Amino acid sequence: MSATSTDFRIGRSTLIDEMPKLFREANVLYWAKALLGLVYDFIERAVASTSESLPFNIPHVHIVEAGLAMSFFPGGAKPSAKTGTTHAVFLLEEVIDCRDEGRDFTKFIHNMDPNPLLD
Repeated sequence: MSATSTDFRIGRSTLIDEMPKLFREANVLYWAKALLGLVYDFIERAVASTSESLPFNIPHVHIVEAGLAMSFFPGGAKPSAKTGTTHAVFLLEEVIDCRDEGRDFTKFIHNMDPNPLLD
């Protein structure tokens, strides 16, 4: 069987390597969403302060909601122990489903290729 672009295998790094990377990615998403909100607030104030209509449409992009989920093993041999061991960490991202809303959706940047998908 020949390899195609849909043949892939999901791999995992070790927890010690994966955890800091996922914390960093979650932090970047947090700041990107905050900065995007500031940009749109600025644009809205600028548009509201002008008497002329814009000669173009301003696109509204969306940064997905995301969060970290951590899986723990209970700690120690005693059932009352309050410590635990981290077993796995996952970056959970919002599912964007526009089928019911009748909107178009274009994903400009994704995990497999950081180049914009403009066509």
